[in-house]
Amino acid sequence: MRLLIFLKELLLKLYGFFKPFKEDRLNYFIFISFVMVVIFIWRVFDLSYFSREKWLKLASSQFTGVLKLSSERGELLDRNGSLLAASLKVVSFYVRPTEIGDWELFKKVIKGEPEVINRYAKERGVKPERVSELLKPLSVITEAELQKAYEKKYTVVKTKSGKEIKVPFVWLKKEVAENPKEVRRAVRLALRIYYTLSGENRFKKEHPDLIGFLTEYTRVYPYKVGSTVIGITNKFGEGLYNLEYLLEKKNMITGKTLELSGEKDARGRVYLGKEVAVFLRKEKGNNVQLTIDGNLQYIFEKIVEKYGQKWHPDFINAILMDPNTGEVLAAVSWPYFKYGEKRTKKNLRHLTPRYITTPYEPGSVMKPLVLAAALNEGLITKDTVFHCPPTMKVGDKTFKNEFHGKDVHLRAWEIIQYSDNVGIIQVAQKLGKKKLYEYYRAFGFGSRTGIELPGESPGILRNWKKWRDVDFATLAFGHNISATTLQLAAAYSTLVNGGIYYRPRILKAVIDEKGRVVKEFPTVKERRVISEKVSQVMRRILTMVVEGGTGVGTKFVNFYVGGKTGTAVKYDPKLGTYNRSKITATFAGAFPITDPRYVLVVTVDEPKVPKNMLWASKIAVPLFRELSERVLLYERTAPDKREYRVEPGGEITYTEINKDFVLTNGLQQKKK
Repeated sequence: MRLLIFLKELLLKLYGFFKPFKEDRLNYFIFISFVMVVIFIWRVFDLSYFSREKWLKLASSQFTGVLKLSSERGELLDRNGSLLAASLKVVSFYVRPTEIGDWELFKKVIKGEPEVINRYAKERGVKPERVSELLKPLSVITEAELQKAYEKKYTVVKTKSGKEIKVPFVWLKKEVAENPKEVRRAVRLALRIYYTLSGENRFKKEHPDLIGFLTEYTRVYPYKVGSTVIGITNKFGEGLYNLEYLLEKKNMITGKTLELSGEKDARGRVYLGKEVAVFLRKEKGNNVQLTIDGNLQYIFEKIVEKYGQKWHPDFINAILMDPNTGEVLAAVSWPYFKYGEKRTKKNLRHLTPRYITTPYEPGSVMKPLVLAAALNEGLITKDTVFHCPPTMKVGDKTFKNEFHGKDVHLRAWEIIQYSDNVGIIQVAQKLGKKKLYEYYRAFGFGSRTGIELPGESPGILRNWKKWRDVDFATLAFGHNISATTLQLAAAYSTLVNGGIYYRPRILKAVIDEKGRVVKEFPTVKERRVISEKVSQVMRRILTMVVEGGTGVGTKFVNFYVGGKTGTAVKYDPKLGTYNRSKITATFAGAFPITDPRYVLVVTVDEPKVPKNMLWASKIAVPLFRELSERVLLYERTAPDKREYRVEPGGEITYTEINKDFVLTNGLQQKKK
């Protein structure tokens, strides 16, 4: 109150200075005009200087808008160019129930009922058949979907301030694989029919688009294979698992998001103008070619699933690799997610690539690596003889040989053929803890391979300084160390390819929309681990495992196969010790072994089989055999055991080749 009195007195005093005329009315007019001019000048000065940025920002938000256009994801191709993942253009229908005056008529229009079609056709003088044909894209909308949308009425959305508002918009049907051009014609015609027959004035409606659609992209997987490699996207088209996730993070398959500015009307709709239409082409993401062969991937998944349903293990892994490049040709982890099945929490867990995320104690498949290290150091030859007594004590633990209490002598290569623990412990002792640790590291254990998939585990390999003597002994035959199936595949590739460790890879090239190679992923030689000579010797030694040892189940008539079994008894936390009823069975091998083109490693964890079946020779070997046989057939690989020819009379004959590849003169070959 006092303030008002003060202002009144101030204005009266100021007015006392401004009395150019005798009449008070003129003086009042001049005075008020002067005050208004002062206020106007001050306001202009405030807007142009003090509050300039604030008001420009507000004006921009009110009268200009931005449309963000997300780009189409690039395709994922197999090594042969076949589509493994692609973006399919789809349409999603929406409806505005609160704007529709005659719902029954609207339903009949969408359903294309003859009664309505004929009325419209008669009124417009067109053929009913033509009208029905143009409305066909709307036939995918069911009556139940229409009723559900009508009952929902509107969609409740939250503003940035947290306030909930009702929007006269309801999704009618999502992601329909229809031609957008045909859908556009159908929607326009449906609206024309409705407004014609209902008599409603579209120009008096706030939202005259009673039904409409938006164009979107949905991810499809034509081959329906390789989920543990490729992964999936969510409903917004964002990568969730595996390559879909990783390649998006690296911006390889996603194009740039375009932001287009334009004027906004009172309803908040953005208008870009005709001249901007040229920029509306979305930049598609690049395509990425993988090293995976889609056909082999399909074969592997079907075979692995068959054995999974037979043995009911916790999981089965299978990795097929080119040992001369490090390229992964097929990778399966069963149970795996099947494209098209319902996305439940349980099913989504099956997207995990356990061949890189789940390390385990590999068992005797590590023995050839120990022998190769000793050969490479020149400590022994393949024919060095070892005395292998029935038992051998190391620290507080006693180890048994594989000859059921017999005192035997074995050549170094026979230790691998018969998978003798006592013999391989002696080989490791010649190497010493530090050297064994260094070779294990060189073969890739204890560190990630660098494969282009998220979530890879490095496994476990403790520093050699922390090894007790008994740990050192068990490390020689694959315990006290954990490895992934992929690490084993990379190690065995090194063992047979001439001694070079190649970094495993699953990406081959990045290709743009025009088919040009943007980026290649070359073969990466990480390091030499063993000499070429030692690698050649190891091929022959691994062949003996199949020709007359624990892997004889993989023996082929026309091909030499080399490999090693591994039966690792699992540690049971509940028992506090190893449980012999739980094993992880592994077979790691290469074929054709005289000139290896493929390395295959299979892992079967905790198969539910009788106790007499709990051996890798009975679990991993038959799986390896069937997979390798299918690979050889698919690739039409030339035999390396027999050479076939057609005689002039049409008779097919053969000659045994590479006969000297098999090792002879073993001390236990005839005795066992």
